[in-house]
Amino acid sequence: MKKHVLFSVVILFALVLASCAPAAAPAEAEEAAVEEVVVEEAVVEEAAVPDTIRIGVNETMTGWGAPYGDMTWKGIQLANKHKPEVLGSPVELILVDNKSEKSESALAAQRLVEVEKVVAIIGVNSSSMAMAQNEVLDKVGIPAIGPACTNPLVTLDKPYAFRAAFIDPVQGWAAAKYATEEVGAKTAVLLVDITLDYCVGLSNYFRTNFIEMTEDDHSILGFFSFQTGDRDFTAQLTQIKALDPDIIFAPNEYAEEAAILQQAKQLGITAPFLAGDSADVPELLEIAGENAEGFAYTAQFHPDGYTHPEAVVFIDGFREDYDMEPETFSVTGYDAYMILMDAIEKAGSTDPDAIKDALAVTNFVGARGLTVFDEEGNGLLGVPVIKVVDGKKTFRYIADPE
Repeated sequence: MKKHVLFSVVILFALVLASCAPAAAPAEAEEAAVEEVVVEEAVVEEAAVPDTIRIGVNETMTGWGAPYGDMTWKGIQLANKHKPEVLGSPVELILVDNKSEKSESALAAQRLVEVEKVVAIIGVNSSSMAMAQNEVLDKVGIPAIGPACTNPLVTLDKPYAFRAAFIDPVQGWAAAKYATEEVGAKTAVLLVDITLDYCVGLSNYFRTNFIEMTEDDHSILGFFSFQTGDRDFTAQLTQIKALDPDIIFAPNEYAEEAAILQQAKQLGITAPFLAGDSADVPELLEIAGENAEGFAYTAQFHPDGYTHPEAVVFIDGFREDYDMEPETFSVTGYDAYMILMDAIEKAGSTDPDAIKDALAVTNFVGARGLTVFDEEGNGLLGVPVIKVVDGKKTFRYIADPE
């Protein structure tokens, strides 16, 4: 497109000169034609694929989100191992640690663009930090694909922002479906970290769907809150025990969730706990131990739920490289990288706008099967439900939105 526009401008300029000056001699006309060709060749050279394609990774490698960032980075590295080149050039991953802070996430994005000169970014797994990142990237026109950030605001009105995950309205629906259909719950209580957009947003979507499914405006018996870093939940849990709900929805980060499960058992609470995909890291079961028995949550992935060839390649590769089971953050990191590479191939270019346009029409089969995006760049995917049985994460089923 750029070549045609530039060529047209050259011709127009030549016509204007011709109308104001004597006719050019044949030799002069030949020189003008040569100049036009040289300009065209220069444009082609500028659009050439670079020797190395630099992709930024903005992740939570330290701070409270470190376990999420570690698993995400493992998935991205495995994907890079499986597909190390695109458009005939090697892919170089530039990792920047955002330290699990919103302000650092914005600074990491700025550094990746201005200093590292990346053409696209993978990150961030946290919704709050992804929002901070995308405010920066949207202004400079650099596409980003988030792995497991699920709050709808991450991509809302951000044409350069995409995500390799379902969003919280879908996850909240799946959680409410499990609570009402599998548990048979008619009442629920919410216990939520009000510091994080993810926790607040997901709890609200669960509340709306649970009320609709129970057909009872009073089915939510109470809402109890705390802040990231809190470790004593005795006061909230004591009040929750007195309400005697059928289920407790607590969509929080792994450290707080593990402490909640421990203290709930100590207080003799028998109502089952239910959470979202932030629970799907190895650290939660390591900390909670037997207190996690019966705990259930929605997730992005479970190895037992996917048997297609692309899933097998991912699962076997992850087990071989890391000697551990893949989960939500590793698979979304893996798929995010693969989806981005697919978009670059389809664009046939490393131009950020071309990559963005190709991402918008994604139709890619990855480790979780077919991924397509809605008009806001959100992944349209089913929601696996996992329950801890005999101390192990057990796959229940995949909830597919209607």
